[in-house]
Amino acid sequence: MDKNEIIGLIYEWQGLISKRGGIERYIEPALLSAMASKPIKIITGFRRAGKSFLAQRIAKKLVEKGDYQLDNILYLNFEDYRLVDVNTAKKLGDVYSVFLSDVAKKGRKLVLLDEIQNVTGWDKFVRTMYEKDDETKIILTGSNSELLSAEIGSNLAGRYIEFSIFPFSFKEFLEYSNVRIKTESDYFKHKPDIEKAFAEYINFGGLPETFEINSEEAKYSYLKGIITKVVLDDIVKRFGVDNVDVLERLLNYMLSNVGNTIAYTGLKNKIKTLGFEMKVETIIKYTSYFIKSFVILELNKFDWKQRRIFSASKKFFAIDTGLTSLYRPGRENFTMKLENLVFLNAKRRRPKIYYGVNERGREIDFILDVENGFFDKYQVCADLEEQNCARELGAFLLVDKYLKNGQNLILTLNNSISADILKKHNAVHANVIRWLLEV
Repeated sequence: MDKNEIIGLIYEWQGLISKRGGIERYIEPALLSAMASKPIKIITGFRRAGKSFLAQRIAKKLVEKGDYQLDNILYLNFEDYRLVDVNTAKKLGDVYSVFLSDVAKKGRKLVLLDEIQNVTGWDKFVRTMYEKDDETKIILTGSNSELLSAEIGSNLAGRYIEFSIFPFSFKEFLEYSNVRIKTESDYFKHKPDIEKAFAEYINFGGLPETFEINSEEAKYSYLKGIITKVVLDDIVKRFGVDNVDVLERLLNYMLSNVGNTIAYTGLKNKIKTLGFEMKVETIIKYTSYFIKSFVILELNKFDWKQRRIFSASKKFFAIDTGLTSLYRPGRENFTMKLENLVFLNAKRRRPKIYYGVNERGREIDFILDVENGFFDKYQVCADLEEQNCARELGAFLLVDKYLKNGQNLILTLNNSISADILKKHNAVHANVIRWLLEV
Protein backbone atom coordinates (compact mmCIF):
# COMPACT_ATOMS: atom_id res chain seq x y z
CA MET A 1 0.00 0.00 0.00
CA ASP A 2 1.22 3.48 -0.73
CA LYS A 3 0.96 6.32 1.78
CA ASN A 4 -2.25 7.83 0.37
CA GLU A 5 -4.01 4.45 0.41
CA ILE A 6 -3.06 3.97 4.04
CA ILE A 7 -4.33 7.42 5.00
CA GLY A 8 -7.58 6.86 3.12
CA LEU A 9 -8.14 3.52 4.83
CA ILE A 10 -7.51 4.98 8.29
CA TYR A 11 -10.01 7.80 7.73
CA GLU A 12 -12.54 5.35 6.31
CA TRP A 13 -12.47 3.21 9.43
CA GLN A 14 -12.59 6.25 11.70
CA GLY A 15 -15.77 7.30 9.92
CA LEU A 16 -17.32 3.86 10.39
CA ILE A 17 -16.41 3.85 14.08
CA SER A 18 -18.09 7.23 14.57
CA LYS A 19 -21.34 5.75 13.19
CA ARG A 20 -21.12 2.33 14.85
CA GLY A 21 -24.44 1.27 16.34
CA GLY A 22 -25.55 -2.07 17.69
CA ILE A 23 -26.54 -3.23 21.14
CA GLU A 24 -24.38 -3.32 24.24
CA ARG A 25 -22.76 -6.73 24.64
CA TYR A 26 -22.65 -8.40 28.05
CA ILE A 27 -18.87 -8.04 28.29
CA GLU A 28 -18.80 -4.36 27.31
CA PRO A 29 -18.95 -2.75 30.79
CA ALA A 30 -16.03 -4.83 32.06
CA LEU A 31 -13.94 -4.02 29.00
CA LEU A 32 -14.74 -0.32 29.19
CA SER A 33 -13.84 -0.14 32.87
CA ALA A 34 -10.49 -1.81 32.13
CA MET A 35 -9.53 0.67 29.42
CA ALA A 36 -7.98 3.10 31.89
CA SER A 37 -5.36 0.52 32.84
CA LYS A 38 -2.12 0.00 30.93
CA PRO A 39 -2.29 -3.72 30.01
CA ILE A 40 -3.16 -4.65 26.43
CA LYS A 41 -6.82 -5.70 26.03
CA ILE A 42 -7.29 -8.87 23.98
CA ILE A 43 -10.74 -9.88 22.71
CA THR A 44 -10.91 -13.53 21.67
CA GLY A 45 -13.77 -15.66 20.43
CA PHE A 46 -15.39 -17.63 17.64
CA ARG A 47 -15.57 -16.31 14.09
CA ARG A 48 -18.37 -13.80 13.43
CA ALA A 49 -19.34 -13.67 17.12
CA GLY A 50 -19.01 -9.87 17.19
CA LYS A 51 -15.39 -9.17 18.18
CA SER A 52 -14.93 -6.45 15.56
CA PHE A 53 -18.20 -4.70 16.43
CA LEU A 54 -17.31 -4.82 20.11
CA ALA A 55 -13.88 -3.27 19.52
CA GLN A 56 -15.43 -0.56 17.35
CA ARG A 57 -18.17 0.17 19.90
CA ILE A 58 -15.57 0.51 22.65
CA ALA A 59 -13.63 2.98 20.49
CA LYS A 60 -16.78 5.01 19.76
CA LYS A 61 -17.74 5.17 23.45
CA LEU A 62 -14.25 6.31 24.43
CA VAL A 63 -14.45 9.08 21.83
CA GLU A 64 -17.91 10.10 23.09
CA LYS A 65 -16.59 10.21 26.66
CA GLY A 66 -13.83 12.56 25.52
CA ASP A 67 -11.03 10.15 26.35
CA TYR A 68 -9.76 10.17 22.75
CA GLN A 69 -10.06 12.29 19.63
CA LEU A 70 -11.46 10.38 16.65
CA ASP A 71 -8.32 11.35 14.68
CA ASN A 72 -6.26 9.46 17.27
CA ILE A 73 -8.00 6.13 16.68
CA LEU A 74 -6.13 3.63 14.50
CA TYR A 75 -8.31 0.66 13.54
CA LEU A 76 -6.96 -2.03 11.22
CA ASN A 77 -8.87 -5.20 10.29
CA PHE A 78 -6.45 -7.75 8.90
CA GLU A 79 -9.20 -9.64 7.10
CA ASP A 80 -9.70 -6.55 4.91
CA TYR A 81 -8.33 -7.54 1.48
CA ARG A 82 -6.63 -4.14 1.19
CA LEU A 83 -4.35 -5.10 4.08
CA VAL A 84 -3.35 -8.47 2.66
CA ASP A 85 0.21 -7.23 2.08
CA VAL A 86 0.51 -5.82 5.60
CA ASN A 87 1.48 -9.23 6.90
CA THR A 88 4.68 -8.64 8.89
CA ALA A 89 5.61 -6.59 11.94
CA LYS A 90 7.80 -4.33 9.77
CA LYS A 91 4.93 -3.50 7.38
CA LEU A 92 2.57 -2.96 10.30
CA GLY A 93 5.12 -0.55 11.75
CA ASP A 94 5.16 1.37 8.46
CA VAL A 95 1.36 1.79 8.61
CA TYR A 96 1.61 2.95 12.21
CA SER A 97 4.25 5.54 11.26
CA VAL A 98 1.94 6.98 8.57
CA PHE A 99 -0.87 7.17 11.16
CA LEU A 100 1.35 9.11 13.58
CA SER A 101 2.82 11.49 10.99
CA ASP A 102 -0.18 12.21 8.76
CA VAL A 103 -3.42 11.50 10.66
CA ALA A 104 -3.08 11.61 14.44
CA LYS A 105 -3.17 14.80 16.52
CA LYS A 106 -1.48 15.50 19.83
CA GLY A 107 -2.78 13.52 22.77
CA ARG A 108 -3.34 9.91 23.71
CA LYS A 109 -3.85 7.27 21.01
CA LEU A 110 -5.99 4.16 20.77
CA VAL A 111 -4.81 1.34 18.47
CA LEU A 112 -7.20 -1.50 17.55
CA LEU A 113 -5.72 -4.42 15.61
CA ASP A 114 -8.48 -6.78 14.45
CA GLU A 115 -7.71 -10.46 13.64
CA ILE A 116 -4.11 -9.74 14.52
CA GLN A 117 -3.06 -13.40 14.14
CA ASN A 118 -2.85 -12.77 10.36
CA VAL A 119 0.31 -10.68 10.88
CA THR A 120 3.57 -12.57 11.32
CA GLY A 121 5.52 -11.29 14.31
CA TRP A 122 2.68 -9.04 15.48
CA ASP A 123 3.63 -9.64 19.10
CA LYS A 124 7.01 -7.95 18.66
CA PHE A 125 5.38 -4.85 17.16
CA VAL A 126 2.80 -4.69 19.94
CA ARG A 127 5.38 -5.13 22.67
CA THR A 128 7.54 -2.36 21.24
CA MET A 129 4.57 0.00 21.11
CA TYR A 130 3.52 -1.01 24.62
CA GLU A 131 6.97 -0.38 26.10
CA LYS A 132 7.65 2.89 24.27
CA ASP A 133 4.40 4.81 24.77
CA ASP A 134 2.42 4.86 28.02
CA GLU A 135 -0.18 7.15 26.43
CA THR A 136 -1.20 4.62 23.76
CA LYS A 137 -3.78 2.00 24.65
CA ILE A 138 -4.02 -1.21 22.60
CA ILE A 139 -6.94 -3.53 21.81
CA LEU A 140 -6.33 -6.78 19.91
CA THR A 141 -8.81 -9.33 18.59
CA GLY A 142 -8.22 -12.87 17.36
CA SER A 143 -10.13 -15.99 16.33
CA ASN A 144 -7.51 -18.56 17.19
CA SER A 145 -6.42 -18.97 20.78
CA GLU A 146 -3.35 -21.08 19.96
CA LEU A 147 -1.69 -18.42 17.81
CA LEU A 148 -2.47 -15.77 20.36
CA SER A 149 -1.44 -17.81 23.40
CA ALA A 150 1.88 -18.93 21.91
CA GLU A 151 2.96 -15.39 21.19
CA ILE A 152 1.45 -13.93 24.33
CA GLY A 153 3.26 -16.49 26.43
CA SER A 154 6.64 -15.66 25.01
CA ASN A 155 6.53 -11.90 24.60
CA LEU A 156 3.46 -10.39 26.25
CA ALA A 157 3.15 -12.34 29.49
CA GLY A 158 2.00 -10.04 32.28
CA ARG A 159 1.10 -7.30 29.83
CA TYR A 160 -2.46 -8.15 28.82
CA ILE A 161 -6.03 -8.77 29.97
CA GLU A 162 -8.09 -11.25 27.94
CA PHE A 163 -11.83 -10.93 27.30
CA SER A 164 -13.58 -13.88 25.67
CA ILE A 165 -16.78 -13.12 23.77
CA PHE A 166 -19.53 -15.63 22.95
CA PRO A 167 -22.18 -15.33 20.24
CA PHE A 168 -25.26 -13.33 21.28
CA SER A 169 -27.12 -14.57 24.35
CA PHE A 170 -30.90 -14.90 24.11
CA LYS A 171 -31.29 -11.63 26.00
CA GLU A 172 -28.98 -9.87 23.54
CA PHE A 173 -30.85 -11.52 20.65
CA LEU A 174 -34.11 -9.99 21.90
CA GLU A 175 -32.50 -6.59 22.42
CA TYR A 176 -31.21 -6.72 18.85
CA SER A 177 -34.88 -7.10 17.84
CA ASN A 178 -35.83 -4.13 20.07
CA VAL A 179 -37.44 -6.32 22.73
CA ARG A 180 -35.90 -5.25 26.05
CA ILE A 181 -36.71 -7.34 29.09
CA LYS A 182 -35.70 -5.66 32.34
CA THR A 183 -38.51 -6.68 34.69
CA GLU A 184 -41.01 -9.47 35.25
CA SER A 185 -43.78 -7.29 33.83
CA ASP A 186 -41.72 -6.83 30.63
CA TYR A 187 -41.54 -10.59 30.32
CA PHE A 188 -45.29 -11.14 30.61
CA LYS A 189 -46.03 -8.18 28.34
CA HIS A 190 -43.88 -9.64 25.56
CA LYS A 191 -44.32 -13.33 26.36
CA PRO A 192 -45.79 -14.44 22.95
CA ASP A 193 -43.00 -12.63 21.08
CA ILE A 194 -40.39 -14.04 23.45
CA GLU A 195 -41.52 -17.64 22.98
CA LYS A 196 -41.57 -17.23 19.20
CA ALA A 197 -38.09 -15.69 19.29
CA PHE A 198 -36.82 -18.50 21.53
CA ALA A 199 -37.82 -21.15 18.97
CA GLU A 200 -35.85 -19.22 16.35
CA TYR A 201 -32.86 -18.65 18.61
CA ILE A 202 -32.41 -22.20 19.85
CA ASN A 203 -32.52 -23.50 16.28
CA PHE A 204 -30.27 -20.96 14.54
CA GLY A 205 -28.19 -19.61 17.41
CA GLY A 206 -26.67 -16.24 18.20
CA LEU A 207 -24.21 -15.40 15.42
CA PRO A 208 -25.42 -11.87 14.62
CA GLU A 209 -25.25 -12.08 10.82
CA THR A 210 -27.91 -14.82 10.85
CA PHE A 211 -30.42 -12.35 12.33
CA GLU A 212 -30.82 -10.53 9.02
CA ILE A 213 -31.18 -13.71 6.94
CA ASN A 214 -34.84 -14.49 6.32
CA SER A 215 -34.99 -18.01 4.89
CA GLU A 216 -34.08 -21.13 6.86
CA GLU A 217 -32.20 -22.54 3.88
CA ALA A 218 -30.05 -19.42 3.67
CA LYS A 219 -29.36 -19.51 7.42
CA TYR A 220 -28.14 -23.11 7.17
CA SER A 221 -26.00 -22.17 4.18
CA TYR A 222 -24.41 -19.34 6.17
CA LEU A 223 -23.67 -21.61 9.14
CA LYS A 224 -22.14 -24.24 6.84
CA GLY A 225 -19.93 -21.53 5.41
CA ILE A 226 -18.73 -20.59 8.90
CA ILE A 227 -17.81 -24.21 9.63
CA THR A 228 -15.95 -24.45 6.32
CA LYS A 229 -14.05 -21.27 7.14
CA VAL A 230 -13.09 -22.57 10.57
CA VAL A 231 -11.98 -25.95 9.23
CA LEU A 232 -10.02 -24.68 6.23
CA ASP A 233 -8.54 -21.45 7.61
CA ASP A 234 -8.40 -21.73 11.39
CA ILE A 235 -7.40 -25.39 11.51
CA VAL A 236 -6.12 -26.88 8.24
CA LYS A 237 -3.94 -23.96 7.16
CA ARG A 238 -2.70 -22.94 10.57
CA PHE A 239 -2.05 -26.37 12.04
CA GLY A 240 -1.00 -28.13 8.84
CA VAL A 241 -3.68 -30.85 8.92
CA ASP A 242 -3.42 -33.27 5.99
CA ASN A 243 -6.54 -35.41 6.41
CA VAL A 244 -9.28 -32.83 5.97
CA ASP A 245 -12.00 -35.43 5.39
CA VAL A 246 -11.39 -37.12 8.73
CA LEU A 247 -11.15 -33.74 10.48
CA GLU A 248 -14.57 -32.75 9.12
CA ARG A 249 -16.13 -36.11 10.04
CA LEU A 250 -14.85 -35.80 13.58
CA LEU A 251 -16.15 -32.25 13.97
CA ASN A 252 -19.53 -33.20 12.51
CA TYR A 253 -19.83 -36.07 14.97
CA MET A 254 -18.90 -33.93 17.96
CA LEU A 255 -21.34 -31.15 17.01
CA SER A 256 -24.14 -33.68 16.59
CA ASN A 257 -23.46 -35.21 20.02
CA VAL A 258 -23.00 -32.19 22.27
CA GLY A 259 -23.57 -32.85 25.93
CA ASN A 260 -22.73 -36.54 25.70
CA THR A 261 -19.84 -37.99 27.67
CA ILE A 262 -17.21 -38.73 25.04
CA ALA A 263 -14.20 -41.00 25.44
CA TYR A 264 -11.43 -40.64 22.88
CA THR A 265 -11.34 -44.40 22.35
CA GLY A 266 -15.07 -44.29 21.63
CA LEU A 267 -14.47 -41.55 19.06
CA LYS A 268 -11.79 -43.71 17.46
CA ASN A 269 -14.26 -46.60 17.10
CA LYS A 270 -16.98 -44.31 15.76
CA ILE A 271 -14.69 -42.89 13.10
CA LYS A 272 -13.71 -46.44 12.16
CA THR A 273 -17.38 -47.35 11.47
CA LEU A 274 -17.42 -44.43 9.02
CA GLY A 275 -14.53 -46.01 7.12
CA PHE A 276 -11.60 -44.08 8.59
CA GLU A 277 -8.69 -45.24 10.72
CA MET A 278 -7.42 -42.76 13.33
CA LYS A 279 -5.07 -43.06 16.27
CA VAL A 280 -6.35 -41.87 19.63
CA GLU A 281 -3.46 -39.39 19.72
CA THR A 282 -4.64 -37.88 16.44
CA ILE A 283 -8.21 -37.55 17.72
CA ILE A 284 -6.95 -35.79 20.85
CA LYS A 285 -4.87 -33.44 18.70
CA TYR A 286 -7.76 -32.65 16.32
CA THR A 287 -10.09 -32.05 19.25
CA SER A 288 -7.60 -29.55 20.68
CA TYR A 289 -7.72 -27.70 17.35
CA PHE A 290 -11.51 -27.41 17.62
CA ILE A 291 -11.16 -25.97 21.10
CA LYS A 292 -8.41 -23.57 20.05
CA SER A 293 -10.62 -22.31 17.22
CA PHE A 294 -13.50 -21.80 19.70
CA VAL A 295 -15.91 -24.02 17.73
CA ILE A 296 -16.40 -26.31 20.74
CA LEU A 297 -15.97 -25.89 24.48
CA GLU A 298 -14.95 -28.68 26.82
CA LEU A 299 -16.51 -29.54 30.17
CA ASN A 300 -14.56 -31.59 32.69
CA LYS A 301 -15.97 -34.07 35.17
CA PHE A 302 -16.21 -33.13 38.86
CA ASP A 303 -16.25 -35.86 41.48
CA TRP A 304 -18.52 -34.40 44.14
CA LYS A 305 -17.48 -37.02 46.68
CA GLN A 306 -13.76 -36.27 46.46
CA ARG A 307 -14.13 -32.69 45.20
CA ARG A 308 -11.68 -33.44 42.43
CA ILE A 309 -11.67 -32.57 38.75
CA PHE A 310 -11.05 -35.37 36.26
CA SER A 311 -9.79 -33.83 33.03
CA ALA A 312 -9.73 -37.21 31.26
CA SER A 313 -13.53 -37.42 31.39
CA LYS A 314 -15.14 -34.77 29.25
CA LYS A 315 -18.25 -33.49 27.58
CA PHE A 316 -18.17 -31.09 24.66
CA PHE A 317 -20.58 -28.32 23.73
CA ALA A 318 -20.92 -26.16 20.62
CA ILE A 319 -20.07 -22.47 20.85
CA ASP A 320 -23.46 -21.82 19.23
CA THR A 321 -26.63 -23.93 19.05
CA GLY A 322 -27.07 -23.03 15.38
CA LEU A 323 -24.03 -25.18 14.57
CA THR A 324 -25.68 -28.27 16.09
CA SER A 325 -28.74 -27.75 13.86
CA LEU A 326 -26.60 -28.47 10.80
CA TYR A 327 -26.36 -32.12 11.82
CA ARG A 328 -29.53 -32.85 13.81
CA PRO A 329 -32.25 -30.42 12.78
CA GLY A 330 -35.66 -29.83 14.33
CA ARG A 331 -37.09 -31.55 17.39
CA GLU A 332 -34.64 -34.45 17.04
CA ASN A 333 -32.04 -32.70 19.16
CA PHE A 334 -34.16 -30.14 21.05
CA THR A 335 -33.22 -31.31 24.56
CA MET A 336 -29.56 -31.51 23.54
CA LYS A 337 -29.66 -27.93 22.25
CA LEU A 338 -31.49 -26.78 25.37
CA GLU A 339 -28.70 -28.18 27.53
CA ASN A 340 -26.10 -26.57 25.24
CA LEU A 341 -27.89 -23.24 25.61
CA VAL A 342 -27.92 -23.48 29.41
CA PHE A 343 -24.23 -24.40 29.41
CA LEU A 344 -23.29 -21.33 27.35
CA ASN A 345 -25.28 -19.00 29.58
CA ALA A 346 -23.90 -20.56 32.76
CA LYS A 347 -20.38 -20.28 31.33
CA ARG A 348 -20.91 -16.55 30.74
CA ARG A 349 -21.87 -16.14 34.40
CA ARG A 350 -19.44 -18.55 36.06
CA PRO A 351 -16.34 -19.73 34.19
CA LYS A 352 -15.71 -22.57 36.69
CA ILE A 353 -18.28 -25.12 35.57
CA TYR A 354 -18.24 -28.94 35.46
CA TYR A 355 -20.54 -31.92 35.11
CA GLY A 356 -20.83 -34.58 37.79
CA VAL A 357 -21.24 -38.35 37.90
CA ASN A 358 -21.16 -40.44 41.06
CA GLU A 359 -20.08 -44.04 41.53
CA ARG A 360 -23.60 -45.26 40.70
CA GLY A 361 -23.70 -43.39 37.43
CA ARG A 362 -26.12 -40.68 38.60
CA GLU A 363 -25.39 -37.45 36.80
CA ILE A 364 -25.71 -33.73 37.45
CA ASP A 365 -25.74 -31.73 34.24
CA PHE A 366 -23.76 -28.78 35.59
CA ILE A 367 -21.94 -27.95 38.81
CA LEU A 368 -20.92 -24.30 39.16
CA ASP A 369 -18.14 -23.42 41.56
CA VAL A 370 -19.60 -20.22 42.97
CA GLU A 371 -17.13 -19.31 45.75
CA ASN A 372 -16.07 -20.13 49.29
CA GLY A 373 -17.21 -23.76 49.14
CA PHE A 374 -20.58 -23.02 47.51
CA PHE A 375 -21.57 -25.06 44.47
CA ASP A 376 -24.77 -24.48 42.48
CA LYS A 377 -26.11 -27.62 40.79
CA TYR A 378 -28.22 -27.52 37.62
CA GLN A 379 -30.39 -30.12 35.96
CA VAL A 380 -31.89 -29.37 32.54
CA CYS A 381 -34.85 -30.97 30.78
CA ALA A 382 -37.54 -29.74 28.42
CA ASP A 383 -40.42 -30.87 30.65
CA LEU A 384 -40.52 -32.29 34.16
CA GLU A 385 -43.29 -34.82 34.62
CA GLU A 386 -44.06 -37.62 37.06
CA GLN A 387 -42.27 -40.17 34.86
CA ASN A 388 -38.90 -38.39 34.88
CA CYS A 389 -38.95 -36.71 38.31
CA ALA A 390 -36.88 -39.36 40.06
CA ARG A 391 -34.24 -39.36 37.31
CA GLU A 392 -33.91 -35.60 37.01
CA LEU A 393 -34.21 -34.63 40.68
CA GLY A 394 -32.89 -37.68 42.51
CA ALA A 395 -29.25 -36.81 41.90
CA PHE A 396 -29.63 -33.62 43.94
CA LEU A 397 -30.10 -35.67 47.11
CA LEU A 398 -26.94 -37.66 46.41
CA VAL A 399 -24.89 -34.54 45.77
CA ASP A 400 -26.18 -32.78 48.87
CA LYS A 401 -24.29 -35.25 51.04
CA TYR A 402 -21.01 -33.82 49.75
CA LEU A 403 -21.82 -30.33 48.42
CA LYS A 404 -24.25 -29.02 51.01
CA ASN A 405 -23.83 -25.34 50.26
CA GLY A 406 -25.39 -23.92 47.12
CA GLN A 407 -28.61 -24.01 45.14
CA ASN A 408 -30.17 -27.03 43.43
CA LEU A 409 -31.84 -25.68 40.32
CA ILE A 410 -34.04 -27.59 37.88
CA LEU A 411 -34.42 -25.72 34.59
CA THR A 412 -37.34 -26.68 32.34
CA LEU A 413 -39.81 -25.15 29.93
CA ASN A 414 -42.60 -25.92 32.43
CA ASN A 415 -44.09 -22.83 34.03
CA SER A 416 -44.72 -24.55 37.36
CA ILE A 417 -43.78 -27.69 39.27
CA SER A 418 -45.33 -29.05 42.44
CA ALA A 419 -43.91 -27.37 45.53
CA ASP A 420 -44.05 -30.71 47.38
CA ILE A 421 -41.90 -32.41 44.73
CA LEU A 422 -39.35 -29.62 44.85
CA LYS A 423 -39.22 -29.65 48.65
CA LYS A 424 -38.76 -33.42 48.67
CA HIS A 425 -35.67 -33.09 46.48
CA ASN A 426 -34.37 -29.86 48.04
CA ALA A 427 -34.67 -28.17 44.65
CA VAL A 428 -35.70 -24.83 43.17
CA HIS A 429 -37.42 -24.59 39.80
CA ALA A 430 -36.95 -21.98 37.08
CA ASN A 431 -38.36 -21.65 33.60
CA VAL A 432 -35.42 -21.80 31.18
CA ILE A 433 -36.48 -18.74 29.20
CA ARG A 434 -36.96 -16.60 32.29
CA TRP A 435 -33.63 -17.85 33.67
CA LEU A 436 -31.91 -16.82 30.45
CA LEU A 437 -33.49 -13.36 30.71
CA GLU A 438 -32.81 -13.09 34.47
CA VAL A 439 -36.41 -12.11 35.34
